Amino acid sequence: MITSRRFGSTSSSHNEIHNRLPPPIIFGKGLNTMGLRSPFLPLHDSFQDIIGPNPKLELLSENTSYPFAHEAGIFIPSTNSLFITSNRHLDKNGNTTIKISKVKLTSEPNSCSCSEVETENVPMANGGVHYKGGMLFCAQGTLNRPGGIAFMEAKEPHKSHYLIQSYNGKPFNSPNDVVAHSNGSIWFTDPIYGYEQGIRPPPKLPNQVYCYEPETGEIRVVADGFGRPNGICFSPDERVVYITDTDRIHGDGSVDPDRPAAM
Repeated sequence: MITSRRFGSTSSSHNEIHNRLPPPIIFGKGLNTMGLRSPFLPLHDSFQDIIGPNPKLELLSENTSYPFAHEAGIFIPSTNSLFITSNRHLDKNGNTTIKISKVKLTSEPNSCSCSEVETENVPMANGGVHYKGGMLFCAQGTLNRPGGIAFMEAKEPHKSHYLIQSYNGKPFNSPNDVVAHSNGSIWFTDPIYGYEQGIRPPPKLPNQVYCYEPETGEIRVVADGFGRPNGICFSPDERVVYITDTDRIHGDGSVDPDRPAAM
């Protein structure tokens, strides 16, 4: 389910988007999906301006030792680098951890290099976005350290610091995804996945969506009523914010088919 909060009128409609969807494709046993015309499915003509007339998928980097490419995906043009966050996994000491990796892109095929970014101020990183020449990361936090929104410099050694860690004196649950408005405000989701996954204490706040104004320091709730608010993004004109609700799958792995599911 995709939920939107509107900030003014928009020319798009649910029917318009639905009419762009192709007939459903059913993949039966043994069906070769490589025959599909494109690995991308544009739902709006403007997407073609991004991917071009002949888009293709290309493997940049892989790591079979742990799930290193899970969230974020922040491209920094000035350094031609891509920053990604891993999924939860056990380190060599048996502790649950999440790592940030930097993929250095090159024009030569199969020559991209990948390195881990060492930082102490982004515990259990998740979603991220490009912001004012650097990056914002959702720090989910740990059992002993609060979560929040952290800023990391794009250039080495990638210094980082927290911007916010609490709302009205209560620690955030486990910030999941973040997006930045052109006016400088920072919008992010804060579900209780961290608690369900055993990396955070019991929640002190509801599952909510927040807006942080760095210039004034104001933090306000902009949306609630979600089971598990997850992904977040703005429409191109920034008048609508889209929020996915992934309440169907909980952090402990249990599934409730009666709850909302993400697209």
